[in-house]
Amino acid sequence: MRIRTLVVTALLATALTACSGGQEPDSKPSAKPTPTASKLSALAPAWQSKLDAAAEGAVATCQMPSSDACAEVLTDIMIVVNELESEIEAPGRGPYRESTKQIAKMQAATDKYVDEGCQGDPAADDPNSDCWGISAITVGAATLGMTLATDDLSQPM
Repeated sequence: MRIRTLVVTALLATALTACSGGQEPDSKPSAKPTPTASKLSALAPAWQSKLDAAAEGAVATCQMPSSDACAEVLTDIMIVVNELESEIEAPGRGPYRESTKQIAKMQAATDKYVDEGCQGDPAADDPNSDCWGISAITVGAATLGMTLATDDLSQPM
């Protein structure tokens, strides 16, 4: 039961590490040419289907935030989101400002879910519980798909 929480926590730690930016001290950015944003493909076409698949049934499943099924679907969504974040941060990719903001909201909701101990806590199922902030994850996956498409359009040609 707590294994899923540990996975979510590990994913979050990975995401935070990835967000810290910074290169390794001995990396040489000029050693390899980096592609320009125009050479990189748009993200929405590839990632929308991944986000949709991960979030399929999430809203219904998470009507009981305390359930293991909800924790599992939240983890599945955040795995895809963290992979997408790595893709957004690829060298040469233009800024994906709106998508990055949406990812941050989803990561904050993940933090809250873990910090509040929602998985396995019957009080989490109360609609007034802070655990209902998970809608930022369940519905956020669809929102992220839309922000990706918008950000794709704003990329230089």
